[in-house]
Amino acid sequence: MYHMPLASSSAMDRLVLWLGRSPTLGFAISRVAFSAAATWQVDAMFSNEPDFAHTALLLKAAVWTWTAISIAQNSLTPPLGLLLRPIFLIFDLIAFLTVIVLCEPLQIAALGCLFFVAWSASDRFGRGAVLILGVCLIFAFIARGYYESWASVRHVPAVDRATDSLTIVIGCVIAASMLSMNILERRLISWSERLQGVGLSFQKSLAQFLVEQVSQLMNSRYCAFVWEMMDDTDVHCELCDADGVRHVILPQKQIDGLSNVTPREAPFLYSTQSPRLLLRSRLGILRNERAADLTDSISDVFGPGQGASIHIQAGELRGRLFIGTSHGWSPAVLLRCLRIQEGIDLFLERHFFFLAWRQRTFAEARQALSRDLHDSVLQTLAALRVRLATTIHGLSDAAVPDQLTELKSMEELVTAEQAHLRRLLSQQSPVSAETDVDLGREVERCCRFIALQWAIDCRLHLVERPMTVSAETAAEIEYLIREAAANAVKHANARHITVSIAQVDDEILIALKDNPGPQAVARENYTGDFELQSQSIMKRLGKIGGTAYFHNLSMNSLISIRLPSSLPRSPI
Repeated sequence: MYHMPLASSSAMDRLVLWLGRSPTLGFAISRVAFSAAATWQVDAMFSNEPDFAHTALLLKAAVWTWTAISIAQNSLTPPLGLLLRPIFLIFDLIAFLTVIVLCEPLQIAALGCLFFVAWSASDRFGRGAVLILGVCLIFAFIARGYYESWASVRHVPAVDRATDSLTIVIGCVIAASMLSMNILERRLISWSERLQGVGLSFQKSLAQFLVEQVSQLMNSRYCAFVWEMMDDTDVHCELCDADGVRHVILPQKQIDGLSNVTPREAPFLYSTQSPRLLLRSRLGILRNERAADLTDSISDVFGPGQGASIHIQAGELRGRLFIGTSHGWSPAVLLRCLRIQEGIDLFLERHFFFLAWRQRTFAEARQALSRDLHDSVLQTLAALRVRLATTIHGLSDAAVPDQLTELKSMEELVTAEQAHLRRLLSQQSPVSAETDVDLGREVERCCRFIALQWAIDCRLHLVERPMTVSAETAAEIEYLIREAAANAVKHANARHITVSIAQVDDEILIALKDNPGPQAVARENYTGDFELQSQSIMKRLGKIGGTAYFHNLSMNSLISIRLPSSLPRSPI
């Protein structure tokens, strides 16, 4: 199996990476640092002015109130959050530009905070907002020469050192944020490149592989993939959480709630505490949609909390990923989800291309093999059947009934093998894993063929009826039973074989009990359970995750085989 890199889960790693996911955390830290520096500057400016003591107190209260409200407004949900955030960004822009013009000691700190204003505006309105902010900053520096600075003659060394220290803190937060953005970008690019390199090299199903990889990348509480094939009406759900990756059966009401999303193609953010979704329109403008049924279904299936959803469609596969991760309604998470969506689309396109190429290659190889077998083995069997029929016809008048019966049995065996081989050669593609068959009927037909092949009594004992499995599983079981029966006849001189088969949970249990004929092979003088020594059976079971044991009983032998009812994907 191809192993993708696991996301780091250390506290420091989560803190640094959170700085790069959105400007919320970095802006909050910078606001607090700027407010502290502004408070000290207000004290320095009005310390020798008793008449302005009340004004200074109001000014400091206004600064901290502005800081607290600005940090708290990030937790507001749509549509109120979408309405207020542009207003706060405009107010922040005016406030920081005013400080740049009128307060020289806080100019660098205000410039640092404007970095986060530009980042937030870019997330909210696009990159054009950064250009507008740059023009405003140019006018602010031009206007600085026409106004007298408030604190031009009020320098206090201790306050200046503290302001410089807080300015350095803001600079460090900016550097950490930029480094975090770079790490996130490189991690996302590396993840996408590694995903493209996987191709068909994974043991799990495609849906389980996707939820596992996205969950590791996003370090999410859960990741679910609700999907369907366009030529199939069944809707499936694969869930990856703290308990591992598993298939979940959803009732129709929850399927309808999770599937009926408008618009279908857009990534969106959701929270079970709000009936609103945050998404971008085709023009890149943020907007919200009301989807109370969807958020209720998410809460019922996955539990409370925030998350993001990504639409997946490639080939005949169509579905949606639900990723449980905290986002704080940040538009930057939507951009990240869009990048993940593009990476998954490329992976699926590449995957289905390789799958079609492999199927075509197998079909061409199968056709070539079919021609070779038809011109060699099948013709040999036909000639053998003709010779047997001629021999039987020549001995029809002779008094040799036992020999005639044996020859007719051999003719029936050749005829049955011809029909089986022709059926295999007529298939233009390998056995489809999605085709379900009745396992009891297939094994019963296999037992009749074994009885005819080895001239023994081979019977089927079904513990339960019916048992429906995939055609691929039924074919594997048939090959295992035929090989085990052949070993019993050749090595233990078995004349009577009873095949028992049952399905327990997600496993199929098979037992073959042989009763030796009158010339039984000498057995060991002890009983016990041993691992089966048949290399062909053990190799076949090793590929599909099964086990087999040999039980040496007092009068006969018992072979027990256990294999999963759903076979794993081939590692090819």
